[in-house]
Amino acid sequence: MLALAWLLYFAFSITAASLFPLVTPVRDELDLSYSQMGIILGAWQLVYIGAAIPVGTMIDRIGTKRSLLFGALIIAASGLTRSLAPNFPIMLGAVAMFGLGGPIISIGLPKLVAEWFTGKKRGLASGIYVTGSHAGNVVVLAITNSLIMPLVGSWRTTLQIYAGVVLVIALLWFLLGRESEDFKAQQKARDEGTDHEKSASIRDIIGIGAIWPVIIIGFSGFLSSHGFRSWLPQIFEDKGMSPATAGFLAAVPAITGMIGSIIIVRIASEGYRRQMTIGLLFTVGLTIGLIGVLSGPLLVATVMIQGFSAAALMPLMMNTLMEMPEVGARYLGVAAGLYFSIGEIGGFAGPALVGFLADLTGSFLAGIFALSIVMWLMIIPALRIKDRPRSAET
Repeated sequence: MLALAWLLYFAFSITAASLFPLVTPVRDELDLSYSQMGIILGAWQLVYIGAAIPVGTMIDRIGTKRSLLFGALIIAASGLTRSLAPNFPIMLGAVAMFGLGGPIISIGLPKLVAEWFTGKKRGLASGIYVTGSHAGNVVVLAITNSLIMPLVGSWRTTLQIYAGVVLVIALLWFLLGRESEDFKAQQKARDEGTDHEKSASIRDIIGIGAIWPVIIIGFSGFLSSHGFRSWLPQIFEDKGMSPATAGFLAAVPAITGMIGSIIIVRIASEGYRRQMTIGLLFTVGLTIGLIGVLSGPLLVATVMIQGFSAAALMPLMMNTLMEMPEVGARYLGVAAGLYFSIGEIGGFAGPALVGFLADLTGSFLAGIFALSIVMWLMIIPALRIKDRPRSAET
């Protein structure tokens, strides 16, 4: 099940990132401005904002088996439609479609982990499945311009290849995925009328004060991640790199992020969530700003540190939600829906903001520095995160 979760997040990621290394040929063929491209890159996050909470409620009710299959098929449809888009409105709609399937995957996977793992194993499993997303970024950024585009000669065919990969993963989930025994028992109790525990509503979740520092930090993580990573290949091209070199270097944060998401979340599960969160926010803010001005070996080293640190924020926050007694595995769908709904406001604003500032100033520096400052400001809510006693972890 953890392997399937990894593959589903890989499918999510290759679709979400598929346009990043193709910004230049897509802009040229469709005659798009930076602002229009920024809106396209952030379009699915805008849809996600409205879809996340209903999706979370749906997953809590019908389970992960059917939900995740539905999400994977929508993602594949989004990727295929992008490859056929003739203009700005159609491309915008194709990317926006991802906002309906994406939340099913990103909310359903932590729900899956919470149902199949407990205690310290949850932290480790959370760190592992998230590496599927980083691996997807690595593949797309590293091979799109260096291998697939030279081989097929078209950004449209490239997107169709990625959509085909997603369909294969959806088939694997359909054949091998299953519900946890706990969910089956809950479903049976509901069917027989013996489950008298009321379902958590969004109002119940909003009333849990401890979740709000987590949600606010999640907002900053999405703002930074989408705003920075969406434009990273273009930022490197503006430094004089070739598209292939820019793609390889833009894949470095995803590679180091696979290591960071496992190590940091595992350490944090020992009772150091607050300290680890503060350290991550400071490091991510610093390295984003430095990437805007550095070059050469120092740039590569900073990119590696940024990826290592930034990748751990989301699984760390999700693991914190899982371990809250008021949430747990049973109501994680609703809680995660709220987390991702608010987070994707930042996910939409990030690419659009950086694109707008690039058009306004003729440089990506203003957008980069704005993201850096936001990450440092998030240290304030991080001070309110409560660590569980290490003896409580099992």
